[in-house]
Amino acid sequence: MSTPNAVFDKALGEYLGLIGDPVATLSAAVQADPDFIIGYTTISALNSLGGVPGDAPAVHDPLAAAQALSDKANPRERLHIAAASAWATGDIEGAANYWETALKSDPADILSLRLAHDTHFFLGASQKLRDVPVSVLPAYAPGSRERGFVLGMASFGLEETGEYAEAEKAGREAAEINPTDTWGVHAVAHVLEMQGRPEEGIKWLRGLEPYWAPATGLAVHQWWHLALYLTEAGRFDEVLEIYDAHIHATPASIVLDLVDAAALLWRLELQGVNVGDRWKDLAPFWGAHAQEHVLAFNDVHISFTFTGAGNEAAADQLEASIRDYTARATGTNAEVSKEYGLPLIRALRAYRKGDYATTVAILAPLYKNLAPIGGSNAQRDLFVQTLGISAYKTGNIELAREIAAERRKLKAGSPRSWAPYPALH
Repeated sequence: MSTPNAVFDKALGEYLGLIGDPVATLSAAVQADPDFIIGYTTISALNSLGGVPGDAPAVHDPLAAAQALSDKANPRERLHIAAASAWATGDIEGAANYWETALKSDPADILSLRLAHDTHFFLGASQKLRDVPVSVLPAYAPGSRERGFVLGMASFGLEETGEYAEAEKAGREAAEINPTDTWGVHAVAHVLEMQGRPEEGIKWLRGLEPYWAPATGLAVHQWWHLALYLTEAGRFDEVLEIYDAHIHATPASIVLDLVDAAALLWRLELQGVNVGDRWKDLAPFWGAHAQEHVLAFNDVHISFTFTGAGNEAAADQLEASIRDYTARATGTNAEVSKEYGLPLIRALRAYRKGDYATTVAILAPLYKNLAPIGGSNAQRDLFVQTLGISAYKTGNIELAREIAAERRKLKAGSPRSWAPYPALH
C-alpha cells in the first residue's frame, strides 16, 4: 500500500503551524497504511514532546509498531525510529542527535528539522536552536511557505542567543510569508519581551491575533506573552482578565498551557498582585502529571503550583518522588532533575515560606547557567526575578543591584520588573 502522502502532508502542516491535531491526522494515515513507519514514529515523538511519559500507550504503542517494521525501514526511517525510541527512554539529547543526522542527509527534511528544534528547546540548547535552522535555510526556495517556517525557527534560535536584530528581521519575514506561522510570530514576541518593548509587543500580538488565536498548539502561550507585556505596563486587571478567559486550566489544557498558567500566577505575585483562588483551581490539573517526570522544567512548575495552593503535603510527595526518580533513572532528564530541578524546587519553596536567605543560597550559584532546565530565556526569567527580589529582601543589595542592572541592560523599556522595589531602579 502506498504512503498516504496527502494525509501526511496535512499532518505536517498542522504540526508546523501548531494548529489542528496532527496526532489524530497521523493516526488516520497509519490506519490507511499499516506500514507507514514515519507516521508511527511521529505520533510517538509528538506525544513525547507533549509531555506524555515513555511507557504510556500513546508513546509506546506507535513506537512498537514502528520498531516491528524496522527490517523494512530505509535509513531515514531507522533514524526516526531511533530518535523516538531515545525520547521515550529519557535520552532527549540522543533524540535530537538522530534527527540532526537525518537533516545532514536531506537539509529539506522539514519534519526532522522541526522535531530537532522542539527537542533543542526542551534541552535549553540555544546554539542548536539557532544553528540548525540557519544551516538548512539555503535548501528552501525564497518566499516559499516552507522557508517561512524555517525562518520562524531561525528567528527563535537567534533570539535565544541574544541576536535580537537578526531574530526580529527573520521573524517578521516569516510572518510576511505566512501570518499563520504562529511560531514565527511567537519568535518576534520573544524579541520584544526580551528587549523590554511592551507597547510594541501588545501591538504586534493584537494585530496578528486573528491568525494565532486559532493555533491550538500555541494560542495559550501567545496569550501568556500578551499578559507579560501588560504586566510590564502595570495593567494587572487586564492580565487577570486574560488569565481567566484564555490561560486558566481546562480539561483540554496541554502541559505547556499549565506551565504558562503557573508561571503567570507566580510573576503576578512577585508584583504584589493578589491572585485569589487561582492556584487552588490550577493545582488539580497538575496533579495528574505529578508522577510522570518527563521534564524537570514541568516538575518545577508543578511544585510551586502545589505550594501556591497551600498543599505542602503534595509538594513534599512530589519532591520525594523526584528524588526517587533521579536515584533510579538514567538519561537526560534524570540528570537535569538532579542538578537543576530539585534545587530550583527547594529555592522556590523556600521563597514561598519567606526563607529568602535559602532562596539566595541556592539560586545565586545557578542563575547564570539555567539553560539546561529547558524553556526559553523569557520563561527562565521567572527564576532570576525571584532571586533578585530575594536578594533585596535579605539585604544583599549588591547582588540585587547586579541582577537588576543585567536585566535593565536587556530590558531598558521594562520599568515594571522591579516596581515593588524602588531601590533597585
